Amino acid sequence: MASLKLFAQALALVLPCIPTARASFPEAIQPLIRIAVEHSPGLKKAEAGMKEGDWKNLEGVSNFLPTLSFGANHIFEKRYQYLNIAFNGNPVEFPQIFPSSSGSLSLRWNLFDGLQNYHLFRSAARSRDAAEAQYHWARFQLERDVAFAYYRFVAAKRLEDAAKENLKTLKNHLEQVNHLKTGGLATTYDVLRVESQVSEAQSEVLQASDNIEIARDKLQVVLGTEELTEIVESPLPAPEPEKIHPLQYHRNSGKRLDLDSFEKQSLAAASLDSAGSLFWFPKISLGADYLKYNNLTDPLSDWNRYRSAWNVGIYLNWNLFNLKDYALSRQNHYRALQAEQSYAQAVLQSPADFSFWKKRYLYSASLYQAKSADLRRAEETVRLAEVGFKAGVRTTTEVLDAELELFRAKAGIVNTLINSLEAGIKLELTLGESL
Repeated sequence: MASLKLFAQALALVLPCIPTARASFPEAIQPLIRIAVEHSPGLKKAEAGMKEGDWKNLEGVSNFLPTLSFGANHIFEKRYQYLNIAFNGNPVEFPQIFPSSSGSLSLRWNLFDGLQNYHLFRSAARSRDAAEAQYHWARFQLERDVAFAYYRFVAAKRLEDAAKENLKTLKNHLEQVNHLKTGGLATTYDVLRVESQVSEAQSEVLQASDNIEIARDKLQVVLGTEELTEIVESPLPAPEPEKIHPLQYHRNSGKRLDLDSFEKQSLAAASLDSAGSLFWFPKISLGADYLKYNNLTDPLSDWNRYRSAWNVGIYLNWNLFNLKDYALSRQNHYRALQAEQSYAQAVLQSPADFSFWKKRYLYSASLYQAKSADLRRAEETVRLAEVGFKAGVRTTTEVLDAELELFRAKAGIVNTLINSLEAGIKLELTLGESL
């Protein structure tokens, strides 16, 4: 019972409270996630990509709809071309009169293009779905990046607290050794050794303070803002290996939205490749033109002089040789191949990542248990060393060594916890769901 009490007292410095479950992010992280969602450039970029996909999809739909265009012109100065016409063997020159003012409406509706527009539409739709999946994945990933950056900051604070407590203990120890030296119960070697440990502890406090600033800066980067107010600290969650042991990776679970996005990008590129390969098909369209023109007088507002003309017909356009379109089709082909291989690489990497982070988590959980035992032993060692020193059977060196081991045990627990948290967050990313 005494050892358990000592263990609880030691953990009070490093971990004020260790919860037994982590169903969701602590309340302290929720405001930070809201800030990140509002300010994160990465998430805003993904959101813009999703909106771009919506408009790209509309572009794909528009290929099936008729187009209506309006044109108008007014000529201020002109010189006519002349046409020679023979009347009864006598050549006569007629000016080729063209309108000084005109306006036109043109309607075109594609009827056949070798299914090129169909493949363009499929590509646009898949690109939109890929962008939407990427946005939701970016949101999912951002929440975990915020959580990990927050935990690193909290861990840095815990390590600073432990370093300051260690420095305070060593300074008290140095004062005690100096008194013992005055009384002839300690040597100069004892004083110098403690002074060396105090100097090292001061350096560790400075490093711990720097680590807090570094962790805070990284948290600000993840949040996307420098206007970071006071951070409410919450306990570092303890590892839960019993939740991790039964986990298995399922390739087709549908929860990895990043892989889903990769797959849709690959399919979109394949559809674009199919559309590009049909450039050599003839294009048939239905067209109509209506023209309002004035070729009698020059004033723009001489409305009574305007005439009308119109036509309706079917148009055929067939590119018999176009090296540019062929080159573009080959570019689309190799873009599709790159997208396909990127997706295949991500699919192959995913189970390997899951296996790695699962083993890393279980190792950290096991190490956490060992470090907890080390902390109990270190706390008891310090108590026995102090009792033995008072009884005259222990030296100051033994007490100092015991105190240093206690500090290392405290720091070891914090480092183990942050390692297990990192592994847990990475596991969530490899599975695409919260644990």
